[in-house]
Amino acid sequence: MSNAAIAQVLLAGEDQQHLQDKGYDFAVAQNAGFICVLIRNFMLASRYTPTTCDVLLRLPPNFPMAKPDMFWTNPHVRLTNGSYPPQADVFDVNFDGRQWQRWSRHLDSAQWRPGKDNLRTFLGIIRRELQEGL
Repeated sequence: MSNAAIAQVLLAGEDQQHLQDKGYDFAVAQNAGFICVLIRNFMLASRYTPTTCDVLLRLPPNFPMAKPDMFWTNPHVRLTNGSYPPQADVFDVNFDGRQWQRWSRHLDSAQWRPGKDNLRTFLGIIRRELQEGL
C-alpha cells in the first residue's frame, strides 16, 4: 500500500491536506497502537545542532479527540553548547530502524481543544519549539 493510501486511512483529510500544503516530506504508519507521522528534514533554530532533523509524531488512535503527547527527533538534537535541550535527553522509541530522542512536552487542557484542534495545531506547537529554540 502506498504512503498516500496509508495516510488516507489513518489521517483525517484536513490533516493530510495540511501536510501536503506545507510541502512536508512525510510518511504515515501504524505502530504500537499509534498513528505515526514521520516528517523528514524539519528545520531547526540556529541554537540547535544539527540544522535539520526528522520529527516523529505518535498520535493516539482517537486523535484529534485525544490530545497528542510529546514528539521525537532523529538524529539526536543538541544545543550548540553541546548539552541536550531541557527534557529532551531520553531515547526511548525505536521506529523505522532508528532510535529516537524524546522531547517531553505535554499539552494541558488549555492548549488542546478536542474536536477543534488537529494536526495543524500540534505541528504549530512543535514548529514554534524547534524554530524558536525554546
